[in-house]
Amino acid sequence: MRRAILAVVAVGVLLLATAVVVSRPTTRTAVAARSKPATPYEQAVAALNAQSAALLSGDEQGWLGAVDAPLKKRYRGMFRSLRALEVTRFDYRPGTEQKAGTKLSFRTEISYCLGPDMCPGSAGSRWQEPPRIEQRLTLRPVGGRYVISAVAPGPSDDPRRPAPWENGELVALRGTRVTLIAAPGQRHHLAQVLPVAEAAAKVDDRFAALAGTSQSRYRIYLAGEAQWRSWYGGEGDNWAIGLAVPLNMHGIDVMLRMKSLAGNPVMLRVALQHELGHVVTLAGAYRADAAEDTWLSEGIAEYIGWSPMRAAETLRRHSVRWALNGGARARSMIPSQPGPDAPARAGDAFYGLSHLAVDCMARKYGDQKLFTFVRLVLAQDNEYDQAARDAYGVPFPAVDRACLKWIRQQVL
Repeated sequence: MRRAILAVVAVGVLLLATAVVVSRPTTRTAVAARSKPATPYEQAVAALNAQSAALLSGDEQGWLGAVDAPLKKRYRGMFRSLRALEVTRFDYRPGTEQKAGTKLSFRTEISYCLGPDMCPGSAGSRWQEPPRIEQRLTLRPVGGRYVISAVAPGPSDDPRRPAPWENGELVALRGTRVTLIAAPGQRHHLAQVLPVAEAAAKVDDRFAALAGTSQSRYRIYLAGEAQWRSWYGGEGDNWAIGLAVPLNMHGIDVMLRMKSLAGNPVMLRVALQHELGHVVTLAGAYRADAAEDTWLSEGIAEYIGWSPMRAAETLRRHSVRWALNGGARARSMIPSQPGPDAPARAGDAFYGLSHLAVDCMARKYGDQKLFTFVRLVLAQDNEYDQAARDAYGVPFPAVDRACLKWIRQQVL
């Protein structure tokens, strides 16, 4: 095998030498071809690539140099927002051009990374790759170069669009462990939320160490009602007060509904610990959607969110008692997830019962084994029984029976 490789290399050298000796006119032609002026499409793509490089180097004027005058305010806000979010990658992937006079229009895909955690290395699947957005850009020639003169959303049906930084200016406040981001109208919340968020981050850091998912920094968006119903696809549930939004396998953003949390320090702390709890328990998950495991995902987030308070002591205990007394006798510690038309109290009970199930496993087996079970299910997609055997050393039905009995003792 080694001789065969050397033989191939030798032939390649021989062919190269022959080309140099015999083909001088071809060489001059190639030089001439390389000096041919770039096409309008190539000039437009080069302008986008230069803009991306300016963003990553912190060159605001270079970034704005690729933008037509009417769009400069919007793109200035985008630049400052992305820099505040510690952008580490911003790549345009243009599609096929369409011409309209001197203007060019094409759909482009933007791959981006925020901070060091979102894109740690090579990707093996789409979910491991950097997050992407789609745009339709129009560029026109101005002063011998192409600039972006119009931008519109692409046809993507990604439910996580639009990203908050895509439109308009954001303001940011950076702490030791968190970066808070808000629309200008929510600026007044930043100073109030920062110390609570920093304290919540320290709590979640302890649990992240148990899960093996330590974060370099948490990103938290403070949303007014307009942003709550638009950022990352918007949230339509009236009872929701916080969201954790997975962007790819390693990047998860948190969004808080400030209308429901401002002036309520207890729920602000719980909501922060809860949503950051999703970050540390879902980071590195092999899939974007784990709907069948919602009880565990929300239960562990509640366990972190209310910490150090136990499940039977939280404000949800009244709804839990209402649910257990008012329906059919439960046959599993895994609660039934309420439907979209269920009353708000049913959702409250679901969260409380999920918390109790997780609290039971923590009391019986300890936090380290609990977080092993959680990672095996939520991140590695193991079946409950296999995860229980690996984490606890017993089959899941045994865990389920014991915890169902324990839950009844706590609230009845």
